[in-house]
Amino acid sequence: MYDSLASKLAEKITITSPTTVIVDKSKSKHEEILNFNERFSSSLDNANGYLVNINHVDSFKYKGLQIADLIAWSVFQSLEHDNSEFIDIINNKKVFEVFK
Repeated sequence: MYDSLASKLAEKITITSPTTVIVDKSKSKHEEILNFNERFSSSLDNANGYLVNINHVDSFKYKGLQIADLIAWSVFQSLEHDNSEFIDIINNKKVFEVFK
């Protein structure tokens, strides 16, 4: 599910220069990381073939990943517990909802 969701989100990313993408470290096996990277990279809008590096890191090391975790948690609260208190705070922000 993680790989599918990440690939759907990647479709919304247009690459206009060499880029580094940082993702939460969820894979432990080298082969799983390579498979994820291939699927994610091929889903990007990268018509000019710019170099894309994908770094898998622990989320506690990057504030951007912590924000993504907070948004995901807010969506979870809204959908699973019918608690929209947190999703309402970010409602008018630019957030892509891929699966509902």
